[in-house]
Order: sequence, then structure tokens, then C-alpha cells
Amino acid sequence: MSLLQFLRRCIANPLSTFPPSAYEADLAIEEPVKGRPVAWVMAPHLVEQLLLTDSDATVKTEVEHRVFDPILGRGILTSDHGDWKWQRRALAPLFRSGEIATYAPAMSAAAETQIARWRTFPAGATHDVDRDMSAATFDVIVRTMLVGGNPAECTAVMQSGQRYLDHTSWTVALGLLRLPRWLPHPATLSNWRAARRLRSAVSAIIVRREQAQIQATDLLGHLLAARHPDTGAAMSREHIVDNLATLLEAGHETTAKTLAWTLYLLARAPEWQERVREEVRTIAPHGTPLTPDAASRLPVTERVLKESMRLYPPALVMARTLSRPISIGGREIGAGTQIVIPIFAIHRHRTLWTDPDRFDPDRFLPERAGSIPRGQYMPFGTGPRTCIGQTFALLEAKIMLATLVRGARFTWDGKHLPEPLSRVTLRPKGGMPLGVEVL
Repeated sequence: MSLLQFLRRCIANPLSTFPPSAYEADLAIEEPVKGRPVAWVMAPHLVEQLLLTDSDATVKTEVEHRVFDPILGRGILTSDHGDWKWQRRALAPLFRSGEIATYAPAMSAAAETQIARWRTFPAGATHDVDRDMSAATFDVIVRTMLVGGNPAECTAVMQSGQRYLDHTSWTVALGLLRLPRWLPHPATLSNWRAARRLRSAVSAIIVRREQAQIQATDLLGHLLAARHPDTGAAMSREHIVDNLATLLEAGHETTAKTLAWTLYLLARAPEWQERVREEVRTIAPHGTPLTPDAASRLPVTERVLKESMRLYPPALVMARTLSRPISIGGREIGAGTQIVIPIFAIHRHRTLWTDPDRFDPDRFLPERAGSIPRGQYMPFGTGPRTCIGQTFALLEAKIMLATLVRGARFTWDGKHLPEPLSRVTLRPKGGMPLGVEVL
């Protein structure tokens, strides 16, 4: 592939630069651009070696820092080694199961609010459920992280985050080509403005909460109370901004996309949609909020979500740079090499899954799921850096999906085939138009 071809494809959709070997091989060394070798790791045992056994040999890539540093700083997502470890330990209490369970009413209420919005339209009207799920999951964020927050600041966070992600492919492309950071591109000014607006809004939210001097029990309150596990010191203002921005962005964008893709799959598989609806109504009839206990008794709903995240993982790739040489898959890989773990491709790998492109939630029946290695199915990553918000995200997705399908029927027009578009998360290009009939 020529330099110009690579640049065009990467800017349009980085997913299109995945080589065919990513869907078929165990390990492949590819040169998407001449002189720029990249090691693609797909075999589950090799993924586990990289993320578990040899995790100390890897650091975040320069591309990832280019994309995230302007908006998320050096919080838990972007930091490495010691700086990452203490932040992870400091934030872990925020995501204990008992703590997360207290947020279930907010998750249920946000889904019911979305159903109420749909009820104001004619039955069967077409809605962009991708946009609607972004609004609904951000509603959860406001209810669980920003209680009492200024509406204008909350809106600025949501809108600025969306605008920033819209143009990240330019940053990815130039980073992969190892062009200097100062080199401008058509989205440079837009990205800078979006990042500044988001971080300014997050800072204002933090200042207002500190000035209020209240002991809030939302996630922001817990974040402000977090302490270094060894020294007992409070987080610096910069680290609080970095981590709140990370939680705000990751906390709604990934779940929103998971819900949008899942509703699309259920609209195309009405028999599965009915099975979910029947299951939910049996456990929690209309008017009954979904509790964590009720959510734990929805095996069909859980299998549907797992299969949706296999076909359309919220984060489609993990990348690392080797800080020292390693031996992997019989190959010697030198320090400085970029490693790509293409989650999207592994989840559709021709040798790992039977009929990999087919929607089949029964892949995750207990008797079948037990044989799936953790390096083969990674919607939240794997190893020490598994997403810290995984438990929150799974409970949120299950409660919201169950509530939405119980209260509305979703239909597909038989024509629109949304293209998966990489913008850090996996978006449906052109939105996700579905018919919605409130029941």
C-alpha cells in the first residue's frame, strides 16, 4: 500500500487498514507503509502472553498519547507502570460491586426517560437510536457522576467529547506515519477547541463541587475523596481532571455504542428480541424498575449483550509499544516495535469462531462459553489493564437494554446496513435508524 493510499484509508476509517491476516493468522508482521513494520497478534495464547506474562515489556503507544493526551491527560487510561498502578488502586473502590449497585435506579430511570421521549412520536416512527443511546447513557453519567451539576457544563462535556472523537482518525493516521506532533491537519483547530472546552467544563464542575463542601456519594464525590494508597495524599487537581474526563467519556460512549449495535441486532433478529422481552417481563413487569438482583436473573439478555459485544466490540483495538525485546509465537520482536491486538478481527477470526459473522447469542451458553479463552473474547480488554469500569458498564447495559426492550419494539427497514466506523469507539456510520414502537 502506498503512503497516500494508507493515509486516505486510515482517515476515512482506520478499521479498513486491518490486513486480511488479522482475521486468519495467529501472528503477522505487516508493513501497512513501507519501513513501518507492525506486529499483529491474534492467537489467544499469544494475546495472553503479551498482556499478562510480558505486560511489563509494553507501554502505551505514541499514537494513543497523541489521541488521548489533549483531552484526557495522563489519567488511568493513558498512564503507564507506576503512575498507572497507584491511580488504579486509588480508583478501584469507586467500582466495587456494592457501590455500583447503588446506581441501578439511575440506570433504570434514564432508560425510562428515553422511552418517554419516544412516546411523544407516532408508533413505529424512525429514530436514530445511536444518537438516542448517547443521550440516554450520558443521562446516567449526570445522575451518577455529576449530581447537581450545571446543565450547561454537562452539555459542554457531552458535545465536546463527540466533536473531538469525530476527527481522531486524522491524529491516528499522522501518528502511525510518525509525523511530528506539531504538523497541523484539517481537524487540528477543531480538536484543540473541543479538548479545551471539555477540560474547562470538567475543571469548573470540580471547582463548584469543592466550593459546595458537601459529602456527595456520586462518583465525583468519591473521586475527590480518593487517596494515594501508599502515601494517603489526595490526587492533584490535574489528575482529578484527567480521571473525571476519562470516566465521563469512557463511561457513556462505550455503553451507548453497545446499546445501539445491540438494538440493531435485535431489530434484525425479532425472535431474539421477543425472547429478551418475555424474559424481562417475567422477572420485572412493566412499571417495575430493574434492580441488580433482577438483572442477574436475565441469562438470555446477558447472552445477547455478550454476542453483540463480540460482533461490535465497544473498543475495537488495543495497541502497545515494546519497551524491550520479546519472543512471541516463535518470532523475535525488537524493542520499539508497535504491537496491535485487533479485538474486532479476533472476535470475527475465521479459525476461532464457527460462522464468525453470524449473530448467535447461544455461543455464550454456560456449557459453550467455558471453552472460550480470555484472549479470544475481550470486549473490556484483558490482563492487569482490564477496563476498571467493566462491572459498571455491564450492569448499565443490561438494565438499560432490558428496560428498553420491555417498553418498546424495534424494527429494521431491511435496507440500512450500518458500516462499522472506527472513531476510538465503534460507531455506526450514518447513525442507526430503527423503527420504534412504544408498547
